[in-house]
Amino acid sequence: MKFQLFLMCFITLVSKVVLAQHNFEIFNNGALIHLQAGAELHVLGDVHMRGATGRIENNGLLVAQGHLYGDNLFQQRGTGITRLRNNLVNTTESQMITGSFAIRGTSQSQIGVNDGSFYNLELSNSTGIVWLEPNAIAGSTPYVADVRNAVDFSGTGAPVVNRIITTNPTMLPANGNAYDAVFGLLNPNPGLGGLIDNTIITNGFISSIDVGYVQGKFRRAISAAGGIYGFVVGLEPAGPTAQRGVQYLQMNFAANNYDILESYFHSALSNAMPIQVECSGYSINYWGGTDHGQWVLTNPAAGAGTYSVTVWPQDHNFPSKTVWVVTKDNAIQGTADECGPSPIGLSRGGFNGFTASTFDVAAASNLALPSELIQIWSESLDNFIRVNWMVASEHNVSHYNLERSIDGINFEQIGTLNASGNSSVTLNYLYDDYDVLRDQLYYYRYRVFDFDGSSDYSPIVTGELISQTSDNLSESVYLFPNPSTEIVNIGIVSTKNRSLTIKLYNAMGQLIFSNDVVAESGNFVYPVNVNHYASGMYQLKITDELSQEVVWQKFIKQ
Repeated sequence: MKFQLFLMCFITLVSKVVLAQHNFEIFNNGALIHLQAGAELHVLGDVHMRGATGRIENNGLLVAQGHLYGDNLFQQRGTGITRLRNNLVNTTESQMITGSFAIRGTSQSQIGVNDGSFYNLELSNSTGIVWLEPNAIAGSTPYVADVRNAVDFSGTGAPVVNRIITTNPTMLPANGNAYDAVFGLLNPNPGLGGLIDNTIITNGFISSIDVGYVQGKFRRAISAAGGIYGFVVGLEPAGPTAQRGVQYLQMNFAANNYDILESYFHSALSNAMPIQVECSGYSINYWGGTDHGQWVLTNPAAGAGTYSVTVWPQDHNFPSKTVWVVTKDNAIQGTADECGPSPIGLSRGGFNGFTASTFDVAAASNLALPSELIQIWSESLDNFIRVNWMVASEHNVSHYNLERSIDGINFEQIGTLNASGNSSVTLNYLYDDYDVLRDQLYYYRYRVFDFDGSSDYSPIVTGELISQTSDNLSESVYLFPNPSTEIVNIGIVSTKNRSLTIKLYNAMGQLIFSNDVVAESGNFVYPVNVNHYASGMYQLKITDELSQEVVWQKFIKQ
């Protein structure tokens, strides 16, 4: 037989234990339940709280062996304990909190005003799981359960450490964004003091003890004075290299007005961005989001204030790298060159503000070259060889020395070009070498110097000033600029007029352009407009109609 106690009046429990029978449920439909200090109310079934006049003033202990149900009208007050424990009935079942046992809003100003939250919550379920679920009677608010003081993940008499799951555990989403409820610690004090018996171990590999955390969505109240706040948030426990379980994130705030922050973890969420120089000269070219995932934090109050972030990724698939950096919103932000040797316990400061901000890690193995070469090439012109090079960026570059060789081994310096120094845009350099003989093959390279005196060499290219009597088309054709964004020029040095067919093919081998031209003797240049073509690799086929000699040239459309 199932017994139900309907409360529609005032009831006070004073320094005594009231023990309900098996499957005994409390339906509070607008009454005031007052537990004085030292008083205990044990319910061997579910607890239902409803109505604008429904209130629990709990200064003692409320123990529920079943679920907690509430609407969005009832209130909770007092400084007592609510304990979820199933040692007498429902011993093999998890326990649920559904409705709105929360501060009903996104601001600390709602504490004590529109407030169904717990003061102290003890999790003592024998299965290790307490879960949250919105319901229609509470307006399906995601804010299902909040705690104003502390939650104890291993409450009195708990045989195991519990975790909080913010959705129905029979239908677990793959990532935190799809969890439909939010658990909150609305105690604005910094630290982990409000999260008692959590099992956070900051070593990055803790799959075997994935308990004592919030699986799904977790929000915390933030003090205007700032401090260090831990976000014990993650996904369901799993084996190594699965990026599951607790993914610990710590925020260290200066003075701010963030009020309340909401968080979850999303695995395999890319934080890719263009390669860039950071960590005192390293080329950041690895992004950990795809292999691991990202923490996502939102601030409904849209506040401001500086803060630093420290992360402890768990069970990651990261490759070995030399330096690591925390990223925000898929970009290198915050304090410049604040990096570390490991993603575990990695910190970065100087951040300010939240939208739906994402945080993860990026890395590099090698120091960046002073300049990032795109292409180096030579052109044989009327009576000189022109050496060209194009760089995508420069990092503390002083100058370039151009060197020449006739055997490809022994080089001599023939010229110096000053560099721009620091740049993130494409730069073009050229040097005209007049001190050359015809029909002699020359080898060219440049040596780029950093301001600190360090240097690096470019690849070697060859150039040859063709004899004016040469009829060899293959030695007469060159392309510039390459890569190209709008126009690629076909240069032809010849002692006679040539009838040529020019054909352009895309990377799939499809013919996309064809034209017949007459290349006049001397230095002939034929421009091809490639502005309307997609970026990628293309091939030009140039055929001499008289000799049937064919020359193939590749170029890159940017």
